[in-house]
Parts: sequence; C-alpha cells; structure tokens
Amino acid sequence: MTSSSLVEPPRSLPVTAKLVRLFRAYAGDALGVRREHALRTMSSDPVLLGADDFNRLALQVHDHQRRSNPVLRRYWEDAGAGSPRQWEDIPPVPTIAFRDVAIVSGKAEAVFRTSGTTSGGARRGEHHVASMALYRAAARGPYRRSLFPGLRRVRVVSLAPHPRAVPDSSLSAMLGFIAEEPEVVGTTWAFDPERGVDAEVVRRAAAGAREPILLLATAFALVQLLEALEARPIRLPPDSRVMETGGFKGRTTDVDRETLYARVSRRLGVPDSHIVNEYGMTELLSQSYDHVAGAVAEEAAPPSQRVHRFPPWVRTRALDPATLTPLPPGQPGLLAHFDLANAASVCHVLTEDLGKMVPGGRFQLLGRAGGAEPRGCSLTAEAFLRAVRGRS
Repeated sequence: MTSSSLVEPPRSLPVTAKLVRLFRAYAGDALGVRREHALRTMSSDPVLLGADDFNRLALQVHDHQRRSNPVLRRYWEDAGAGSPRQWEDIPPVPTIAFRDVAIVSGKAEAVFRTSGTTSGGARRGEHHVASMALYRAAARGPYRRSLFPGLRRVRVVSLAPHPRAVPDSSLSAMLGFIAEEPEVVGTTWAFDPERGVDAEVVRRAAAGAREPILLLATAFALVQLLEALEARPIRLPPDSRVMETGGFKGRTTDVDRETLYARVSRRLGVPDSHIVNEYGMTELLSQSYDHVAGAVAEEAAPPSQRVHRFPPWVRTRALDPATLTPLPPGQPGLLAHFDLANAASVCHVLTEDLGKMVPGGRFQLLGRAGGAEPRGCSLTAEAFLRAVRGRS
C-alpha cells in the first residue's frame, strides 16, 4: 500500500493534516532510498524538523488536546501548565493512566490494548486512536528506513498474529502495514494467539523462498522459534533480515540481546548486521529503531552498544525517577517521549522504561524500572487520577 492511498485525516484536528504531510514526506524519501543513503539518514534526517518548528506544532497539538479533553485540561492546569511556551513545559502523562480513562480527542477508529502481562488482564491499558491514517503514516517512514534498504523483493514471515486475529494489537496492525509494502511478494503468518509460534510453517516458508525474508517477531517469540529449531537449524536466503521488538516483559524467559542475536546467526543464518531492534509501545503511535539492516560492519555497532532514534517528530528525554527533572546525557532515568503522532490522544507520555540520552537526540535503552513504581510515576498517576475524578 503506498502513502498516496491513505485516507485523509479527520477535519476536527487541522494540525493532523500537517503531520500526515510531514510523515508522508519522510516515508516518500525512503521509497527509492539506496543503502548508503539510508545509513546516512540514521544520523542526519533529510526531512528536518527544527526546534522552532517542532515547538510550534507541539503547542498546537497541546492546545487541541487541552480544549477537547477536560481530563487533560484539568491535569495540566492543576500542574500549572495551562499555557506553556515550550513543549518541555507540558507535564507528561504516565503510561499507567491509559488503564484508567479513554484519552482521545474525537471518536476512536481503533482501540489498542497493552499486553496486560505486568498488571493482569483486568488492568490493560488502552490507547484510543482517532486516526489510523495518522498511525500508518507515522509508522511507515521509520520501518522503511531501517528494514527495507537494498530490497527490491522480499517475503515477510511474521511471528505475531495476523491483525484480524488481534484487532486490538498495535504491533499486529503495524506488521500488517509492513505486509502491504510494494516490495513484499507474500506474507506468512506463523503465530497462533493460543498455540504460539509454528516453527514448521517458518521452515516451509524458508525452504520455498527465492527472495530474502524479513522475519518480524517479538524477542519472546523469536526465542520460541530458535528453541524449536535447535535440533534442525535452517538458513534463510541471503540478505534476509530480522526485526525484533523486545517483549520479555512479564515473561519467565529472558535472554540478553548479544546472546539472542548469536543464536539467530547460528540457527537462521542471519548476521547481527541484519538484525534490527524496534522500540515502541501501545501508548505511542511512533516507533524507534536502533539500526539499519545490512549496515556494513564498521558502521554497525555491537547489539549491546546500539542506540535508538525516533523520527524527527518525536522528542525524548531521560527524567529523574523521583523528581521528573531532566537528566544530562549519560545519566540513566525514566524515558519520556513527546510524540506528535499522538495528536488525537495525549502527546507527552512518561514511560517506566529506563534509558540514557546520547548526543543527537538518541537514547540507549537500559530495561524496565524494577521494584516498586518510581516515585515520579506514582505522583503523576495520582495527579492524573485527581483530574479524572474532577471531570464534570
């Protein structure tokens, strides 16, 4: 599916049209991109969104959300941020707040739910998405830049359910977008929501493939596949690549990335230069990637040293877990993301992910905040709940 086939965004949020044009331009540049150019874009994006432009769009998005959502307005006013001058002045909303109330400006076209592995199925967070066109446009450029360079034809194998099987999964929806890209000659869905990974389906797909394979998987599903292939490894076609999304949260199995990638190389024949980590979450419509598939060895950092970059319409900061004040580069803290793609829900999101900033607006993931809920998250959650209870 090409970007020109996207439906127009809802008229209720005029800035959305600007954002979709920006996202499409970012994706359009990637359509005919060569591998060398793609590598350069990891450190220098051709579609730049300068600080002033980003701030102007951010304040427009904030103003719409403040006017259209009484809970957000009360939350921000209680925090003394009713009329911010900079996007940094807008208090972030903790991801746990998505469990308590529908945060949406307008009618939702889709409702995505978190996995529920950390708090039980009864408290799954929900992201009410008012514009699937905005989600597709935001996702497309980043995944094309990181996964598709050098490919003319590719076969997709997914270790996640088909979007029709799990319509509330934002990940499956994105994988469905990838499956519709013009280079994709066919897609095999090798995961059942109840039975898990079907290794024999993957084996048959690899045996019959004449093109490179793009294997899409959570890290947990990837471990399942590798364990099933231990006795009889397979070799994917040359120039195949793997996108893994993390996903050990709440699981009993955990494998460090270096070990996981070494197993992929041994049992699938895919070198770590062709393995890309995607970082995303249900509460954000944008994703970040740590690598360009097929980067030459001298430009491909070892998995443990790779850093993530969001597209230019996202700003990330590491915040002190207790006070939520910004931390300097190199100091670990809670990651907060200001995502313009969240124009119809909530733009500034505080996560429970630990990370540290590195030069150029990039960040290194360090895992999840362990133990008790960080004090900063707890306080913002309490403030948000007060805004919910005060809703008229």
